[in-house]
Amino acid sequence: MTRQYVMLVIGMFCCLVAAVAVNVAAPGFEAIYRDFGAELPWLTRMLLAGRWFLFALPVAILPAWWLARPASGRADRRALVALIGMILSVLLVPLVVFGLYMPIFAVAGVMGG
Repeated sequence: MTRQYVMLVIGMFCCLVAAVAVNVAAPGFEAIYRDFGAELPWLTRMLLAGRWFLFALPVAILPAWWLARPASGRADRRALVALIGMILSVLLVPLVVFGLYMPIFAVAGVMGG
């Protein structure tokens, strides 16, 4: 297996792990926020409503990787696509954690200040 295939698998796996983690954690937050009765921030609403769309990330990497076929026999463009998948998953997890905890931070700010 060449390096470009290994990177593809790693990139898809990272995105899949991030999507699964969000979809496992989000229902617990959704149940808590239902009891709040307040309007949720837009990021939290978007994450809770569209969390299933995160499973499109690993699926989208495959056609992007295929379309990045090297014209000169070099695999640099394909490695870049796989690397983008890895970076997306690394950036996605903190964004999701922040988005899911935003209402809790808001409530703590109101109660503490």
